[in-house]
Amino acid sequence: MNQGLPAADADLVILGGGCAGLSLAVALIAQAPQLSFAVVEPRVRYGDDRTWCGWRTEPHLFSDCVAAQSETWRIITPAEVQCFTSRAYPYEVIRSISVYQKALRLIQASSSAVLRSGVEAAEMAETSEGVRVQLSDGTVLRSPWVIDTRPQGRVLAPPWLWQNFVGYVIRDGKSADAAGEIPTLMDFQAARGCPVQFVYQIPLGDGSCLFECTRFSAVGGEADLLEAELLQWLHQRIGRDWTVQRKETGSLPMAPPLPTPYRRVIPAGTRGGSMRISTGYAFHRIQRWAHTCARSLQTSGIPVPPERIRRLDLMDELFLRVLRDPGTSAATLFGNLFRECPTDSLIRFLSGIPRGSDLWQVMRGLPWGRFLRTIPALAGSRRSPIERPTPC
Repeated sequence: MNQGLPAADADLVILGGGCAGLSLAVALIAQAPQLSFAVVEPRVRYGDDRTWCGWRTEPHLFSDCVAAQSETWRIITPAEVQCFTSRAYPYEVIRSISVYQKALRLIQASSSAVLRSGVEAAEMAETSEGVRVQLSDGTVLRSPWVIDTRPQGRVLAPPWLWQNFVGYVIRDGKSADAAGEIPTLMDFQAARGCPVQFVYQIPLGDGSCLFECTRFSAVGGEADLLEAELLQWLHQRIGRDWTVQRKETGSLPMAPPLPTPYRRVIPAGTRGGSMRISTGYAFHRIQRWAHTCARSLQTSGIPVPPERIRRLDLMDELFLRVLRDPGTSAATLFGNLFRECPTDSLIRFLSGIPRGSDLWQVMRGLPWGRFLRTIPALAGSRRSPIERPTPC
């Protein structure tokens, strides 16, 4: 890639060239082209490893990477099929390879950006003036600021959960018929040993469909279990005459970000809390943060972390505590919430940008008797640590 920068110095170092790191890189090229920066990424090659979805609540720099969008979507519970429509906030589907290719192309063309691929940060030392990052190939980068978007090892304790998923992208007529023409965000399944399990069905706009089995679980990983559940669902719905174009798998922490010992190293992406704790939606939140962070670097030279809204964090924690209650039916809980809350209010809430009136609308759709019984546990968690980091 572009090797135009001096090896030792940059205005900013970005650790991790995934969604958050590359989104910030694209925002910097668009909004602050005079700033020099380096992206440090262990991968040498990028693959089509993710499908990012969510509601477009405002324009973003990857609108040309949208593979499909729909103003209508649905959820399926054992009791009913619920369909919803929003003309204000269409549901977007973005393939990761399109985002990667656009970002890499822009970095290659920029005179102030460099991608250092195939290496990773081995050591970091912070001073009053900046950060010294030693890479695994011996190169040393010096910068006033570091944005750290790398995956982070964690041990989760209650009430936090892992969002584990395995997905297949399939192309044939039967799979298209099974998914229908609109996204199915949740087709609830029997939750065997976990609070929530559902299948996600997303038409990708090219005749193929993503079928993904997702669990909110106290245990991370579970790839073999999820794949077996997904295969069983597919065999029941569309038979066995199909082939997998590609596979997606992952495990995301549904938990707030861990504290950092650094002043000049800013956590971002999943590491920094860009993912909505109770839903897992991250792509559009990352775009909002990247725009805000690039603008702050342009005007003041200081980056900003992802925004945290305290009342939403508390509601998310309370929501997860209720989900973990053995007496809670996740399908009933989500079904009631989606049915009772106005669609646009719910979208803003799920996207992490609620208006004041939206919170009231959401609360009306929740079983507050059960929520109130959970508040003492929430208060107790404020007084004691419930999670520890693991070495990365």
